[in-house]
Amino acid sequence: MKDKTGGQKILIMDACILIDFLHSDRSVFKLISNHLGALYVANPVLEEIKEIENEQELAKIGLEVVEPETGDAMAPGGNVGPLSFQDWICLLTAKRNGFACVTNDNKLMQTCKKEGVDTIRGLALLVKLHEAGGITAEHALLIGREIHISNPKHISAVILAKFKKIIEGQTGG
Repeated sequence: MKDKTGGQKILIMDACILIDFLHSDRSVFKLISNHLGALYVANPVLEEIKEIENEQELAKIGLEVVEPETGDAMAPGGNVGPLSFQDWICLLTAKRNGFACVTNDNKLMQTCKKEGVDTIRGLALLVKLHEAGGITAEHALLIGREIHISNPKHISAVILAKFKKIIEGQTGG
């Protein structure tokens, strides 16, 4: 993924994407950061994730912690709406820093769009990774299936079938 200047896009991940990739294949974080751009997680979002013990483990798998600005940490309290505190932090941090928000949460995606923040879904990120040569089609499909099994609410059989068609279309398979 390229930003408007042609450089690598910086990505901030919400909790649902982190959990999906942690449950399916932790190696994908390093692949994404190597091929698509830096991967960040806001500290309040990280606090939701039980699968990560500390920042050293996070760095080892290819993620960096970003602390929200004081104003951003205070801003969600005044917002009324469908987003959690952590989602607001993710959105505001993305907006302030020009990051793209990686999420499967429709409410967060809609609010990001209203705020002018780029978004990308988790499986679309795998498609981009495959296009960049960072992952084989087979590996991408395996991760997609694992995510569907662990999170059928956000990654339904229909979504998985569309993902498979896109990946297979890229490889002629």
